[in-house]
Amino acid sequence: MKKILLLITIISIACSTQAQSFHVCNSNGTTLEIPVKENKEITFDTAQRLINFHNSGNIRHSFATDHVKSIEMQQPTNGSRLSYDLEPQVNTYDIDEIIYNNIVETIITDETIDEAGDFIENYTPEKRVTITFNETGINITPATTSGITFETKNNTHLTVSSTTGKVQYIIKGKCSNGSIKFYSEKKFQLMLGGIELTNPTGPAINIQTGKTVYFTIGNATDNSLCDGATYSAPVTTNGEEEDQKGTIFSEGQLIFNGTGTLNVTALGGHAICSDDYIRIRSGKINILSALKDGFHTNDMFRVGTTAKSEPVINVNSTGDAIDCCKGEIIIEAGKLTLNSGGEAIKASYEEAVPDTLITPNVRINGGRIIITTSGVKSSAVKATGSYIQTDGFIQATVSGNGSKIINCDGEVLFNNGTLIGFAHGTQHAADTTSAGGIKCEGNMQIAGGILKIKCTGEGAKAINCNGDITIDGNDAAEVTLLSIAKNDNTTEDDKKSRAISCAGFTQNGNTVQLYSYDKAISAASVTLTNGTLHAISTNDTKPINVDITQSGGWLMTKGE
Repeated sequence: MKKILLLITIISIACSTQAQSFHVCNSNGTTLEIPVKENKEITFDTAQRLINFHNSGNIRHSFATDHVKSIEMQQPTNGSRLSYDLEPQVNTYDIDEIIYNNIVETIITDETIDEAGDFIENYTPEKRVTITFNETGINITPATTSGITFETKNNTHLTVSSTTGKVQYIIKGKCSNGSIKFYSEKKFQLMLGGIELTNPTGPAINIQTGKTVYFTIGNATDNSLCDGATYSAPVTTNGEEEDQKGTIFSEGQLIFNGTGTLNVTALGGHAICSDDYIRIRSGKINILSALKDGFHTNDMFRVGTTAKSEPVINVNSTGDAIDCCKGEIIIEAGKLTLNSGGEAIKASYEEAVPDTLITPNVRINGGRIIITTSGVKSSAVKATGSYIQTDGFIQATVSGNGSKIINCDGEVLFNNGTLIGFAHGTQHAADTTSAGGIKCEGNMQIAGGILKIKCTGEGAKAINCNGDITIDGNDAAEVTLLSIAKNDNTTEDDKKSRAISCAGFTQNGNTVQLYSYDKAISAASVTLTNGTLHAISTNDTKPINVDITQSGGWLMTKGE
């Protein structure tokens, strides 16, 4: 009875006052102005738990009555004023103005911890060998070193074999037909001291050891490495062929450091490849072009930063920019610009009987990443496991038909940071897969940060989740999802343009703006307990396909 009297009172005030707007005041201190002249009617739901303001333009505002403090005809003097945008936008960021966080690495000195081996700060060379290339030969200083042998082929192709440890090799000079190969029983440091080296018939640097290599890009040096378009037959040892997968290849871990510049061109294979893992701590690495992948690794790919210098990584690849086959990709710092024909960031572990100890996740914890992919069905990020973002900045543009910004076989956990995505491709011709924003096979949780996606292809979905989507961040997240193109030519329900398609949708806080040609939300259930939800459809009178369960928050829907 009390709520019915409230309705009568509101209508009476509207008819007897010169005021032009209703001001709905929420118990959480927010207010929303609703022009009287635009309002068609005010109703309650059957249980009298919701009050609805209906606009002649098919706009509906809905509020939980037990959260509404008052409805006034004059603007309150206090309270945060809410607004809504009937045409929300997603715009690119000026790269030079992007603010992002870096995680500075903690140097581990306890040698009982495996990760301590990644830090060159724990490594003190006792032997130094300088190798200088020229067009006709190689000069080695000192000429002889205990435990190390040198063998040259055709004057400029060098093989180094070592049984000793604590060695630092410095390579420099210039040679258009040379290479260096290492066999070593111990870890070592390889320092680039200003080297231009091209091997027309294989890798420029081939490291045939499973031990750690500290790959140091010498301070204030410029270095260039290039392989050949066609590789010669590999060396065979004990009936097994040696790997030679790219311009820089290593059987063991590659730990990049230093503050110089390394330019890599891959005409015949990957640019930088390890059959173990790659970790980049500092330095500027430019992969100018790669026939295959920019970085290709098995166990892990990780980017962090020292306290003195963050890494800068630029990749242009025909294949994937970063591909980790059997482990995680972890980016915690640095400036990365990735342009690829395939996936830009790919954790690609796929086995018939997977190893449960392998977690092929992509983790973004810091850094600034700018991505452009052009390949058909390519993604900015592809994770066989889960995608987890706790900080950092990503701006991604995918243009290939059937491509995705995030394509994840596991869960998507977006806890903080910024993700801006643009999907400009349309449907893939063979399987009619739409180009879209986030494709998630598991559940998706948004707890904070900024997530903005714009899709311009027919039948695209900004988020397509086979599981449930939960937005629960105590107003710490801002979500804008646009899917603006019309449906495709089929009548199939899953080929329609939508902002969100999922099993169940729950929002408990934050601001969510959805704008779509078809349904803004298509789900089995939609629940709003807190926060602000704007759902707009430009071609459907009902932007949300089911009756929403609302116990709090602000809901605005608009259909056409």
